Amino acid sequence: RGGVGIISVTANIAPKQCSEMQKLSKSSSDKDISKAELLDKNLQPLHKALFIESNPSPVKYAASLLKLSSEEVRLPLVKVREKTKTAIKESLKIAKLL
Repeated sequence: RGGVGIISVTANIAPKQCSEMQKLSKSSSDKDISKAELLDKNLQPLHKALFIESNPSPVKYAASLLKLSSEEVRLPLVKVREKTKTAIKESLKIAKLL
């Protein structure tokens, strides 16, 4: 606590949830802090999944699932593996984005 912002890869995929979590975490209300902690708990699998492989490939894949972009990356980057795709899909479901 005490921060004034965040630089977040996850915010590219879940901007509303990340923004809301930051706003609530600055509150002095226990109710707001509890909401922020719940949002954080739901986003943790997505945070983890987006870093299974080198960035930005996982983010591009997640964005493609949300119809925000294609999953294509330029060499020397490569698309994520099937195991990573599964983890990203599951984490998006936990975050209620899919």
